[in-house]
Amino acid sequence: MRRLTISVRACSETMGLLVAMAWADGKLQEAEKEGLRDAGKTLNLPKELRDRLETFMEKAVSLKELNLEPLSGREKEFAYVASIWMARVADGIDAKERALLRDIGEALKISDQRQTELMKLATQLRVPPKGEGWTQSIEQLFRAIPATVESAKGDVEVDFE
Repeated sequence: MRRLTISVRACSETMGLLVAMAWADGKLQEAEKEGLRDAGKTLNLPKELRDRLETFMEKAVSLKELNLEPLSGREKEFAYVASIWMARVADGIDAKERALLRDIGEALKISDQRQTELMKLATQLRVPPKGEGWTQSIEQLFRAIPATVESAKGDVEVDFE
């Protein structure tokens, strides 16, 4: 069994991208806020990072406010796939979300070709049906992304640092 570790920094910045995606339609629903808050707790983000997440939920977060540069290549792909998942949670990916995904891909310095490949991989990940809370789905998502992106064979155990 391979063990993949997702750093707290990667989880935190990815959560920031999820907030940005949730704001893509111009509003952040209370259910989205609760899902993000619960996910921050489930992922065991330290209080200061959960507080930062709260700040991002107060008003639409700019990609420039996120600290994406220090993320590793694997972490950047992880964040991009999570962003695609978030865009799919509502009713599929609309034009504003597609534009934001392009901006996120550019900010993460992921090539157009790799963005297309990751989009295909991301569509394999389950999104919760309408009306179902998605807090648990985010944890499942964060555990599923590394194995999906890496196309790992066999069991992969994912730990959050």
